[in-house]
Amino acid sequence: MNNILIVGLGSIGRRHTDNFGKYFKEIDIVDINPERITQAKKQFNINNSFNDYAEALEKKSYDVVAITTPPHLHLPIAKLSAEKGAHLFIEKPLGMSIDGWHEVEKICLDKKTISYVAYCHRHIVFSKRLKEMVEEGLIGRPVHANMRWGSYLPDWHPYEDYRSFYMAKKEQGGGALMDESHGIDLVRYILGDVREVFGIVDTISDLEIDSDDAAFLTLRMESNALVHINFDLASRTPRLNFEITGTEGSLIWDRALNKINYYSANSKEWSTEQFTQEDTMAMYPNQAKYFVESINNGSTIMNSIRDAINTQKVIDGAFESNNTSRLISLK
Repeated sequence: MNNILIVGLGSIGRRHTDNFGKYFKEIDIVDINPERITQAKKQFNINNSFNDYAEALEKKSYDVVAITTPPHLHLPIAKLSAEKGAHLFIEKPLGMSIDGWHEVEKICLDKKTISYVAYCHRHIVFSKRLKEMVEEGLIGRPVHANMRWGSYLPDWHPYEDYRSFYMAKKEQGGGALMDESHGIDLVRYILGDVREVFGIVDTISDLEIDSDDAAFLTLRMESNALVHINFDLASRTPRLNFEITGTEGSLIWDRALNKINYYSANSKEWSTEQFTQEDTMAMYPNQAKYFVESINNGSTIMNSIRDAINTQKVIDGAFESNNTSRLISLK
């Protein structure tokens, strides 16, 4: 592969530009904000720049298109890029809903290209370790779990007014449920797919946003296990943990503290596997490497559009549940 087009140069777009730099001879960029274009050119070795993705795709053929815009723009960019025969790297969540994504998936299959949706927490070394511990039966059969995924939105980008950030805007795909759906993907990665969802999604803090700042979900897994998830944008200190209770013990994955705690019902003792912040942040370069190697090797990729549709169904179901006060089947 020789070239990549990166569409969207916000903070995550710049991070991906940095990580993909070692794999591509040419990096072209797209952003509607000229200041971001200028900043990227100063920071990275950029070939061409555009303010319209359609113009870029008309003028040149790309091996990969990385879509790192707000979610409301993902679908049209992905569809055109797929039609042009590019491999797709799509920032999470997949989009505003599942509508239209089966068509993009089919185009990718017809073109024999790879699609990947950037739920990067699968690439943290202790996420993989958690999966191993569960699959090895260390805690017996998982029966229920609780996830806490919260932080304070104004602290995300101290250099800008959070009210102007897409996360504050419902129509652009901002909000706790859409953005923190990393947690839904992690639940699926560890415990399998979701059968039913009940959700309350609301804006209840003092943050000046029209997107949701709290989403409380209860999931019934295909395994029959129950999972409760608390997403929020109002926690003044980051809380990112996932506790799984099994018939023979418990596991607590903690991204904020970079560790896994394990309780054995047999020994009645806790033990800890400690990791580092560097292990956590390595998820981004690990993800870039995985994506590129999957293309080069022609291997089956996790987190394809097909897989991410199942995470998006949970998001869509939670919004529907909130609007109807019903438990939603995802069948």
